[in-house]
Amino acid sequence: MPIADDTSDGPTRIDSLAALATETRNPLAANLDRLDAESIARLMNGHDASVAPVVATQMQAIGCLIEAIVERLRRGGRLIFTGAGTSGRLGVLDAAECVPTFQSPPGQVTGLIAGGMGAMFRAVEGAEDSPGLGAADLRALGLDHRDCVVGIAASGRTPYVLGALEEAARVGALTAALACVQNSQIGALASHVIEVETGPEVLMGSTRLRAGTATKLVLNTLTTGTMILLGKTHGDLMVDMSATNDKLRLRAVRLVAMAAAVDSDTAREGLVAAGNEVKTAIVSLISARNVDESRACLKAAGGHVARALVTQPGVAGDQVPRSVVVGIDGGGTALKVRLAIREGVQWRRLEGSTGHPALPITHGLDGTAFEWRRRILAELERVGLDAGEVGAVVAGTSGAGTTVLQARLSSLLAAWFPGTRVKVLTDVGLLALAAADPAALCLVAGTGSIAWWEPGDGKCLRAGGFGPGIGDEGGGAWLADEGIRAVCMAEDGRGPETSLRQVLLAATEQTDARGLANWRQGAGRAAAGLARLVLEQASHGDTVAGSLRSKGLLHLRALAQTVLRNGGDHRPKTLVAGGGLFNDAAFWQAFTESFHSRGMDLPEWTRVVDPVDGALGAAERLLPSPNPGSP
Repeated sequence: MPIADDTSDGPTRIDSLAALATETRNPLAANLDRLDAESIARLMNGHDASVAPVVATQMQAIGCLIEAIVERLRRGGRLIFTGAGTSGRLGVLDAAECVPTFQSPPGQVTGLIAGGMGAMFRAVEGAEDSPGLGAADLRALGLDHRDCVVGIAASGRTPYVLGALEEAARVGALTAALACVQNSQIGALASHVIEVETGPEVLMGSTRLRAGTATKLVLNTLTTGTMILLGKTHGDLMVDMSATNDKLRLRAVRLVAMAAAVDSDTAREGLVAAGNEVKTAIVSLISARNVDESRACLKAAGGHVARALVTQPGVAGDQVPRSVVVGIDGGGTALKVRLAIREGVQWRRLEGSTGHPALPITHGLDGTAFEWRRRILAELERVGLDAGEVGAVVAGTSGAGTTVLQARLSSLLAAWFPGTRVKVLTDVGLLALAAADPAALCLVAGTGSIAWWEPGDGKCLRAGGFGPGIGDEGGGAWLADEGIRAVCMAEDGRGPETSLRQVLLAATEQTDARGLANWRQGAGRAAAGLARLVLEQASHGDTVAGSLRSKGLLHLRALAQTVLRNGGDHRPKTLVAGGGLFNDAAFWQAFTESFHSRGMDLPEWTRVVDPVDGALGAAERLLPSPNPGSP
């Protein structure tokens, strides 16, 4: 049943608020303002002492929820806390602590607060009263059925949380409610309910006090219990870490020495042999197995050190045939994933999927690898395949232009898929793979724009690719910004009238150019999606849009011509172009005609509609043929 967006202050709402245990007066605090400092402290401490016993009544419910969360996270799901005010802040805080405490990938545990991150420090008026905002914030994360949404509301009735839980239930995600009252409204929408009735506060209605303490205790238990069951600890030691710098290497040596009961020198040698993998080193030193056997045992044990120690290497070594490969195209506005399955000596390519982007510049390297894993697992689950069947992954992504970044991303993704061959390159590199010519001149007009050419002798020539807002002229973000600028100039009389005003305002649900400009400030890379509308209006004869299209074509020609000029006497055998703008037939035709009209002795341009196929083809070539004599 849809939730009414009721923000009224009428008698009914006020009466229902007064009925909440968290909103009643505390008779023991009636003379609070007359107490001295020590008496205030003793009164508050006495009230705090009652919190843990109340939380203890919910241990069975908390344990059941932990088990359900772990099952979802193992399938690539996420744990998402959502709340408003103190409840939202506590959810964000607990989520943020999981990365440094347990080395969990960014994004695996996430906190949402009504009003956005700015509300962590200053209340955002009216944000908590909107169920629609709670649902929209989850949709922006690309919520799916594997995720777990925990709605937190001390009052048990916050509209923002109600809307979030309704959206979570709609997509089939796990739903849980954490309230500090009995028979809560959020509990009625959730499959798991934790209600810790903390009673009246020392300050009437100030749920940051006892209710906040109870909430933090429950969240501590949820995340810690989840991470323990995911194999992040060995005993009380947090062993799921990679020693990637001097400080972490020292900590890792100490952890291995304590866990394996060896001296520091032996622990250090074990770490080096294990490639600085703490859990692998511990298993190897305790069990006297080699590194490969230890890794296999850990994989068979789901990453748990204690279970790996009693796992037989022979059992762990029984390999599922690796007959699946994955291609990934990590563009600026979308993440595309496609699988191929080997059938004999042939490959059968499955339909791919497109979802929210995950880029190093926005998600970090760890977060990008985690999101890629999520999407791969979702595709495998969709067709009934197992992660152990994946033999190779090739990914191209925006924002990974150096070999150091590519190697780091490859390492992170390989850690999620042990034994899998992983290769990461730039998104523009996928065009060369699709063209089957590593020396092809590649031109991208997607969210951004770049020309890239590796003519040989270790040279890498490039032009553009500096990012939306700085460069990337001719790309989608640039074209969208130019369209928005034209609408703003037309509105105040500095530019000609244009049909772009109507279509861009409608697409962004704004009423005037100022609202459109404000929308652009918060839209980020998603604004590039408006470029399609600019091209449509150009095709419909709008002179302003047509002029912008011509400028974009000029910029793209200049990018390609710049790298050609810098290549000296070299000439590419292949010219290949890709990106969303080139998927517009009129734009593509205008580009190729204008480029070759310059009289240059060059091959015709080849358009790659779906660069993910280039990644998939490279992944197929990475996996050895099952028959030595086969191609």
